[in-house]
Amino acid sequence: MIPQKTSIPILDLPLASNPEVRQELLSRLKSALFETGFLYIVNHGIPQSTLSALTSRLPALFSLPDHVKAAVSKRHSPHFLGYSGFAEEITQGKTDLREQFDFATEPPVVWGRNDQDKLYWRLRGPNLWPEEGDESTKGFRLALEEYMREVEQLSYEFIHLIEEAFEIPLLVWRLKTAVTRNHRLKLIKYPPSLTKSRGQGVGAHKDSSGWLTFLLEVGDAPEEMDSYPRHPGSLVVNFGNAFEAATGGSVKATVHRVLAPKNTSPPRYSIPFFMGLPLNMTVSAIKQRIPEKVHKMRGRSDDEFGDRRWEEEELGVSQLRKWFRSHPEVAESWYGVDAVDRQKI
Repeated sequence: MIPQKTSIPILDLPLASNPEVRQELLSRLKSALFETGFLYIVNHGIPQSTLSALTSRLPALFSLPDHVKAAVSKRHSPHFLGYSGFAEEITQGKTDLREQFDFATEPPVVWGRNDQDKLYWRLRGPNLWPEEGDESTKGFRLALEEYMREVEQLSYEFIHLIEEAFEIPLLVWRLKTAVTRNHRLKLIKYPPSLTKSRGQGVGAHKDSSGWLTFLLEVGDAPEEMDSYPRHPGSLVVNFGNAFEAATGGSVKATVHRVLAPKNTSPPRYSIPFFMGLPLNMTVSAIKQRIPEKVHKMRGRSDDEFGDRRWEEEELGVSQLRKWFRSHPEVAESWYGVDAVDRQKI
């Protein structure tokens, strides 16, 4: 998911605790924010045992019998959580040649309670957990929950560094109570192509599911990353579309894609974690709390970003629209055909 022909900065996080090199690290972070939109984090502090406990279970998880995976299909979830079979998700109007499981942190359910009647609150709800079979999948839920806790905490610590790089004391996205957090995680398998031509693993896009994305690549590098140095156990960080908009374009959200592996290649697995924000927040409200000097750091005008009316709508509205587009059958089943056809929320 790395854009080609780009130098990817590397951040060695323990250096942040060394006052002699901290400013150099912040300078590299600022360069990644402004110019690249991607960076590697090495020595991030998530134990290797936590990484291995989850990644080692992925082949067996995706090899579960079809009826076991079907029992936790997204079609059973108004929250768009659960399993998506091969080529069930759509990006830019085309099917993605992958299968995946979607999970989320589980804040209190508010849909239908306390007069919370906005439709997007239905996105918050319980995960669908696949049945754990033999020893290869036993303990999967514990492994995934532990990884999510670790990367969630890392995301908050990383935001502190961004605050310092921007020279601002507090940003509104530093929100981590059980009520506000709404993070998501995908487990993705890209099977090898059935033909010599490589199809769309996932189409070209900017991330819209979260504020920041922390991506763990599993196994060998995909072909489009062959020209980059590998850092086993590292995380790739990129910045979401809303992050770019809220900073007036100073932070770069880079368009990226994934090609399906070659027909002679093994399957590829990856684990993206999407750091979310409260669904009732707006990008424009965040933008107002970020000093004007940040907006002017890059000197880009709002005209470069096209139609920006979505900045005024609550994030839950744009999130729900995104899910309607990528999983129309789920949307039709739970939200009605009018909502799907007209994208009304």
